[in-house]
Amino acid sequence: MMKSQKLDTNPAESGPSARSHSRFVKRYVAIISLIITVLISAIFGGFNHRHSGLIREHLAHEARAFFNEIVQTRQWIINQDGVYVKKKPGMRTDPFLAGIAGLKTAITDGQGETYLLRNHAAITKMISAMATEERLFGISITSLNPLNPLNEPDAFEHAALLAFEKGKKEIHRFEKTPGGVLFRYMAPLPTRKECLKCHFDQGLEPGAIRGGISISIPADQVVNEVNETRIYILVSGVLLLGLLLSVIIYLARRLLTVLDEDERKLVKLAGTDPLTDLFNRREGNRRFKEEISHSVRERLPLSIIIIDIDLFKQINDNFGHQAGDEAIIKIADTMKATLRDYDTICRYGGEEFLVILPTTELAKALEAAERLRRVIEAEVILTGNDKKIRLTISCGVASLREDDTIDSLLYRADNALYIAKEEGRNQVRHLENRL
Repeated sequence: MMKSQKLDTNPAESGPSARSHSRFVKRYVAIISLIITVLISAIFGGFNHRHSGLIREHLAHEARAFFNEIVQTRQWIINQDGVYVKKKPGMRTDPFLAGIAGLKTAITDGQGETYLLRNHAAITKMISAMATEERLFGISITSLNPLNPLNEPDAFEHAALLAFEKGKKEIHRFEKTPGGVLFRYMAPLPTRKECLKCHFDQGLEPGAIRGGISISIPADQVVNEVNETRIYILVSGVLLLGLLLSVIIYLARRLLTVLDEDERKLVKLAGTDPLTDLFNRREGNRRFKEEISHSVRERLPLSIIIIDIDLFKQINDNFGHQAGDEAIIKIADTMKATLRDYDTICRYGGEEFLVILPTTELAKALEAAERLRRVIEAEVILTGNDKKIRLTISCGVASLREDDTIDSLLYRADNALYIAKEEGRNQVRHLENRL
């Protein structure tokens, strides 16, 4: 069965290159992964920020609408100098209004029903109480110097009022309370001319900020929706990032595989004869050095055979170069099939071959060369014109000595080959007992 030679890459040559490929690919995979991670994080972070901003702006828009409705309702009540409401059990005259000269704080109709005067502040509190009870929103009218002690500002309102004095137009934020999360909104109330009737002793002038209206909207459901959306965005971002990184890693591995395969092909091309698929002269010399070093280090025998196809020029001249190529291929295939797996065969020249026989004494090398000569002598090749060609080879054999170098060993084998040619070709010769 024909054996094929394997071109093992030299770790000293291919290792650093392979590691370089790996470092190159890993570096760029890391850079691309970092860029994609930052990009995905920015995109989904932007989505989350935008969504949260839209929710906040929606609540602020809703709070502004409530604020404007309250302001308009208050203004209408102010324009009417208050509103009389039917007295119910537990209701009493507003002590603040009772202190204002000229105001009728209570009236009685023809049926004896009593109606109490309520100003804009009282009506606003009533609306706030109803809205709070139904969990719609809460309203608070306050200032830094409230007339009514019950209208003292809380921490949020106090900070907002101070900001209004510095020109801020509105303040809003989420706030956690024992009753749940609230969206707090507050905008200033400018002093109008008609407001001075009640606030004349506070030194206010028309246009001055006398206080503000605070709107509190229950936001538990909104916050839960925002949190759920954040989780959805986070999971989607992680899944997408994981998918992209998996694809990148897969492609990087494929790229490394392709690079390694291409490198192996290049190494093979660099060390292989394209016609015979044997090692070329460069690779043969490299392996020759390795085998000599191993033999010297381990004190093992080593022999070589230099083979030359007899009358090869006549084959080319008589049958053409195609027939010459077929003859070289036939010799190469026969050597692969005849020699051992661990023997090294290389095409050393046009029609010349070098065989390296590790752990082989001279006698065994001569037997191997003679066996190879007989097998080739018995074979016939057909040319493209169906003409038969019989091939023979001449062989020069040499064995490694203690003082040998590559050149001296090759020199003896080459001289032995020359003698075989001179003595009639189709022979095996050596010079070990002559030199």
